Amino acid sequence: MHITLLYESLCPDSRNFMRQLGPVHEELGEYIDIALVPFGKSASEQNGALFHCQHGPAECEGNRLQSCVISATNNQAIQVKFVVCQMFALDYANADRCANEAGLLTDVEHCMKTATGTKLQLEAEEITKLYRPSFVPTIVYNHVFDQQLQDKSLRNFRSTVCSLLRQQISLPLTVCQ
Repeated sequence: MHITLLYESLCPDSRNFMRQLGPVHEELGEYIDIALVPFGKSASEQNGALFHCQHGPAECEGNRLQSCVISATNNQAIQVKFVVCQMFALDYANADRCANEAGLLTDVEHCMKTATGTKLQLEAEEITKLYRPSFVPTIVYNHVFDQQLQDKSLRNFRSTVCSLLRQQISLPLTVCQ
């Protein structure tokens, strides 16, 4: 099952959701394909020369940082561990610590300061625009937004994921008990 998570690096609601995402991905990661998209209600101008973020310039920096780190690996467990750690870090100086804890080696500085970081944020903007989120975070299942699933996911992400997985695949008896 595919899950797209649209979020913002300094959004309190996104941060709250990460408390659910970490444990659920740790338990059910082998059954889900997750795309983490740090952009939310941000906007770009002049093909990425400027970004405006709901929670200010620090959030733009955080979104860019997370895009850079996420793009450095295809390992979703590492991506999730990094993002969950980073969302609770007090500042971006903890990016290296979070990357190390997640088992990731990457040159974040280069990405942050070059066109690569801009390109990644423009890509995040395009994905986000497909769903036009009215609330952040937005959780999208199998590329289709459903408000009822969104509401259920915010309340109990694990229960929602388990219910959807049971409908789509045959799960081992020990999973989602």
